Amino acid sequence: GKSRLFTCLKQKLFLSLSHTKNNCTMSVLCPLACLLPKGPKIALIILNRPIDVPLLTQLWKKSVFTAATDGAVNQLYRALGDKRDEYLPNIITGDFDSADPVTLDYYKNKAVNIIATPDQDETDFTKCLRIVCKQVDHNVVDQIVVMGAFGGRMDHCMANINTLYTATTFTKYPLYLFYENSMACLLDKGEHTLSCDTGLEGDWVGLVPVGQPTNNVTTTGLKYNLTNNRMAFGQLISTSNALADKTVQVSTDQPLLWIMGYKLH
Repeated sequence: GKSRLFTCLKQKLFLSLSHTKNNCTMSVLCPLACLLPKGPKIALIILNRPIDVPLLTQLWKKSVFTAATDGAVNQLYRALGDKRDEYLPNIITGDFDSADPVTLDYYKNKAVNIIATPDQDETDFTKCLRIVCKQVDHNVVDQIVVMGAFGGRMDHCMANINTLYTATTFTKYPLYLFYENSMACLLDKGEHTLSCDTGLEGDWVGLVPVGQPTNNVTTTGLKYNLTNNRMAFGQLISTSNALADKTVQVSTDQPLLWIMGYKLH
């Protein structure tokens, strides 16, 4: 309907609606816009977790650039069967300690660009993200979406969240992590308006101060709002919260992880 169209338009204008004043970000965003049939144009990065085929199908339609990291090629090859030729990524990157050589050869023979990134100071995801940011055009891509960011090994999950923070040092693209009906993005210090009216929102949301405490967080639009609260591990964090409105306002003096559930079915 009209509300979903307006949501898409707001998301497509994200960069023009996001600016910095006194080192604080002011932004309007729709975290789940990429799941809408006519959502924003995205660059898609696929990480090494079992493929959620319905999610992949939905995101691939809106992808103007696609990338897979290392072992993700094994997941793509296995999950897509005789349709795998319809889902050829633009690039495959990594140190290739996980990719099956036969599978990698299959994609090489399909003219997929294979880029070795042997540096061990960063994860395959971070290295891939750097390459994607250099190869896509800001006039074409509205945001970067990552599949397979959660589940499996806990250290991988934490590394993927860390990449959200690292990304702020080299890209202005909105970056969203998805997997297993969970989504996460980083809200930098400042004022944020989150549009949550896609109809795909799940039953829960959260705000988590990963990396450092926040001394002053205020929200509206949540079941359990915060008012000038300090947040820190070992003290207050906001989990198992819920939406009380279709628009959420978040004001924070330090970066916060926004997490929420979503439903495709």
